Amino acid sequence: MTRKSFILLLAPAIFAMTACGGSPQDSSLAATASAVPTAAATVPTAVPLPTDESGEPLVARVNGEPITLEAFRRMVARFQAEPSLRNDPEGLREVVMRTLVEQVLIEQEAARLQIAVSDAEVDGEVARMVDSAGGEGNWSNWLAQNMYTAEEFRALLYATLLTNRVRDQVTGALDQPVAQVHARHILVTTRDEATALLVRLRNREDFTALAAAFSLDTTTNLLGGDLGWFTQDELLEPELARIAFELEANQIAGPVETGLGYHIIQTLEKDVRPVSDEKRAVLAQVRFEQWLASLAESATIEQYL
Repeated sequence: MTRKSFILLLAPAIFAMTACGGSPQDSSLAATASAVPTAAATVPTAVPLPTDESGEPLVARVNGEPITLEAFRRMVARFQAEPSLRNDPEGLREVVMRTLVEQVLIEQEAARLQIAVSDAEVDGEVARMVDSAGGEGNWSNWLAQNMYTAEEFRALLYATLLTNRVRDQVTGALDQPVAQVHARHILVTTRDEATALLVRLRNREDFTALAAAFSLDTTTNLLGGDLGWFTQDELLEPELARIAFELEANQIAGPVETGLGYHIIQTLEKDVRPVSDEKRAVLAQVRFEQWLASLAESATIEQYL
């Protein structure tokens, strides 16, 4: 599976917001800048950084669009609250840079797809959150504690709503039935082991019994190697899924080499089926991350830090 995107680590309080639409805001999240909070981490700059037209130091450009050192520093300070990143300065900076770059890519692609969020939608989310916080006073305190200005948080809301809307479009096909296969496999350590098992299967030995006896996949071996129904994006090993989709029903293939070892795989059934709600959420995340990765591969990204 692809690596997890950190875009929505930006604001845990707004993870649950739904996607909306409208017209674009004036400012990008990545370009937002104001006074560095006192808790901000020191970001080392070994060489002088390039600047934008106003003299603001930059940490990156994405297809020519700048990401400021100020925005980078403020996000580093906020992400230090994440336990998994607190004691890993290098990892923290990598996550922050990736997050800012991905957000610019999303905003650029949203503009190309004519996907947008209106001021009224952002206003509505702010009003809802102020009410949930118990009033303006509590809301102002929350913003201060989390090192946001009101303007920065509006930009964050806009970015989150826009990301949700883009994600919905990118993964929208999951609302329809999709091609799936029902397959089973046997995982072993060496090619020779897999080849020997393939010979036994072709001599009509029982797949279920061989999987139970020899497969190293402890989640499926006692089920006869049954992987259940899955889509092309769903398995941890894409090569295994690719082979399963190429096979006809009841065909067996192998050895298939993956990062786990060597597999014998049999496709049992093929069909176009609805995707369960639980599976849809997982697949949506995988497809969105794959989409982001493809954007990054085709983009011109200059990093200066």
